[in-house]
Amino acid sequence: MVLRTVTVQGVAVPNVAVTLARHAPCDPATRDLPEGSAEVGQWSGTTDAEGKISFAVPVGCFHFGMKPPPGTNPVPEGMHTLFLATGGQSVTGSLRFQDPAPTTECDPQTIENDLGLGEPHSSAVATVRECDGSWAVIAWDLPGDSQRLVRRVDSHWTTYVIFPHDRCWAAAQADGVPSTLKQYFSTC
Repeated sequence: MVLRTVTVQGVAVPNVAVTLARHAPCDPATRDLPEGSAEVGQWSGTTDAEGKISFAVPVGCFHFGMKPPPGTNPVPEGMHTLFLATGGQSVTGSLRFQDPAPTTECDPQTIENDLGLGEPHSSAVATVRECDGSWAVIAWDLPGDSQRLVRRVDSHWTTYVIFPHDRCWAAAQADGVPSTLKQYFSTC
């Protein structure tokens, strides 16, 4: 049996304390768990980095739940029930959280996720130094110049130029770079 902790959009929520309780009497084949059935076994653990945890359990009827981490917003979905009708069967239950709202128009975490740069960027702290609608200057606390100008296209952030660069202001302006970011280009 697998329990998943994810956002509504399917993003994993790691390190969530979960519990699984087997109840009897019940009929897992007909998915009938009578109200008031006694708890006859319990398992608990914490989801991994992918928001998953597996339990080896006997055939039966199960309720599952979680202790939401501070600062999270669980989806109020009521009682969670799973039925394991045959040995060796695999069933999955999901505990869901609301997707967080972006913290700013140019949220550094959103930009970093969209760019998908990996190491060493993913271990460094990103800071948005300038933000103008769908354009931003972002840098990481890495040795050297990690700064780049990014833009949002179809709700996805992409790199426009990596610093240092030799793009002229006229070309950048023709590409739609706002005048507030002119200082990052040479006049050519």
